[in-house]
Amino acid sequence: MSLAQIKEEIHRMSAEERAEVEKLLRILRVTSAPGYSERIAAANAEMDAGVKYSREDMQAVLAQDRDVAS
Repeated sequence: MSLAQIKEEIHRMSAEERAEVEKLLRILRVTSAPGYSERIAAANAEMDAGVKYSREDMQAVLAQDRDVAS
C-alpha cells in the first residue's frame, strides 16, 4: 500500500479510528527509538535481580519516553 493510499484511508476513518492510528504511531515512535530495546532489556534484568523502582522513578522514565516520541 502506498503512502497516498494510506492517507486516503485515514481521511475516510472516523474520529475514533484516527485516534487509534495516532496512538499506534506514538507507540511505534517510542518503541523504535534508539536504545529502547536495550533500556527494556536492562530494566527486565534489574527486575529479575530484585531491583525495585519508586513511582517517581517510573514517571521520570515515562516522561523521557514521551519526549522521544514527540
